Amino acid sequence: MDNLTRDEAGLTEREFLAEYNPADWGRLSVSVDTVIFSIDGSLQNENIRKLDEQKLTVLLVKRDAHPYLGKWLLPGGFVGLDESPETAARRVLCDKTGLDDIYIEQLYTFGAPDRDPRMRIISCAYLSLIDRGGYSLSNSDKKLQTSWFEIEFGKGAQEIILKSGNESLSIPVKSHVVKNGKIETSAYTVKDGSALAFDHASLILEGILRLRGKTEYTDVVFNLMPEQFTISQLQQIYEIILGQKLLTPQFRRQIASKVTGTDIYTSEKGHRPSQLFTYRGNKN
Repeated sequence: MDNLTRDEAGLTEREFLAEYNPADWGRLSVSVDTVIFSIDGSLQNENIRKLDEQKLTVLLVKRDAHPYLGKWLLPGGFVGLDESPETAARRVLCDKTGLDDIYIEQLYTFGAPDRDPRMRIISCAYLSLIDRGGYSLSNSDKKLQTSWFEIEFGKGAQEIILKSGNESLSIPVKSHVVKNGKIETSAYTVKDGSALAFDHASLILEGILRLRGKTEYTDVVFNLMPEQFTISQLQQIYEIILGQKLLTPQFRRQIASKVTGTDIYTSEKGHRPSQLFTYRGNKN
């Protein structure tokens, strides 16, 4: 039923919409960008009695057009007029990486007026976590260059360094206090001078902070793990994400209800056999 209630100008809703001009608000576009984290467990340790080193990694693509031609950035694209942001994010992921049916959640909305030199663009950023061993990358554009970058943290948490082969990208970080009402909290932002395109360094920083926070109170980290893993491997991933060493006995007690042991044991040279576990999920 039509709304016949009239506003102060004497217009019904239908009359108001007939006269409404969206161009009065200028042009605004919406894009999606995805921070895809994974673990690289292929780095072998020279000491055979220690676990192979694992690294937190993020997937970047090289921009093949202006602006920021030749710069690295996150997989992203524009939201279509008939799409929701999440639908667009999943489409872009599939087109540019071949990844489908993976964990994804909305991360943050980035809308600084000058974040894109072309026009006013607001980005809905998403966080995605995958087990690299269970997926292979592909894309519809064979010219598109993609690469996994290892994430390292500089001294004093004042810099994030992304490394892939001979390439090294710096994300300078600064800490400050943010007051919101009566609450004051510590916050981290990216300084000027990041080597990435657009404001994607800020998206990566926000993704790391979100991942670190959710690891402390959810099971989200298991999206990074293979189907079977040792407790030592799982603990190492927690330590990488949280940026601190954990006490093994306490860690084992905390995750005991989250994992289920299998009848399979590792047989790696230089190590005692270790039992493999799987994620229990919502099982009782």
